[in-house]
Amino acid sequence: MKLYFVRHGKTEWNLDDRLQGVKDSPLLPQSYEDMKKCGQALKEIPFKAVYTSPIKRAKETAEGIVSQFGYDVPMYERPGFVELSFGDLEGEKFLTAKETFPNEMFYLRNHPDKYDPSAFNGENYDSMIKRSTTVVKEAIEDNETGPLLFVGHGAMLIACMRTLLGVPIERIREVEGMLDNNSVTVLSFNDGEFTLDDWNNTDFLS
Repeated sequence: MKLYFVRHGKTEWNLDDRLQGVKDSPLLPQSYEDMKKCGQALKEIPFKAVYTSPIKRAKETAEGIVSQFGYDVPMYERPGFVELSFGDLEGEKFLTAKETFPNEMFYLRNHPDKYDPSAFNGENYDSMIKRSTTVVKEAIEDNETGPLLFVGHGAMLIACMRTLLGVPIERIREVEGMLDNNSVTVLSFNDGEFTLDDWNNTDFLS
C-alpha cells in the first residue's frame, strides 16, 4: 500500500517564524497556487481516501489538492493529525520564545526526547507520536487497498512518518527530517513494515 503525505501550504505565521501548533493563521496567496500544482502532480494516482487534520490550513490544502483530481474521493478529518500544541506560546515568534525558554526551544528542534513543554502547557512528542501514528495505522486497517493521502503539519508529520520508519525519537528531527510546505513524501506499507520511497519532494513547485 502506498501512503502519500503532504504538509500544508505556507501561512503568515510560517513566514514570520512563529510557533504555530493547534492555533491557525491564514495561508499565503502563493499557497493556493502551490496546492493546485500539488494536486496536478498527484491527479493520476487513484487515491482511495484522504485523511486530513481538521485545522483550517491543512484542511484547505487538502481540499485544494483534491480539487485537481477530476474524480470523487472521500475525505476524513482526524483530530489525531493536528499539529504539536505549543500551549501558551502559540503565535509567539520562535526567537522570542527562545529567549524565555532556551533549553526547551533547542530541544524542540534538536532533541525531541528531551523536550519538556510543561512550563508553557505544551504537548510533548510522545503524545503527538502516539495520536498521529494511530491515525495512519487505523486508515490502513480501514482500507483494503491504497493508495491513501494524508495532509497535515510539519512537526507532526516528521515525527509520525519517521517513527513509522523505525527512527528513534532522539533522531526524528535530524537534518534529513525537514519538510517544506506543500511537499510530498511517499511511504510504502508491506507485511507490517513501512519503507521510504520519496522524501520532501517539491519538484512540481518549480
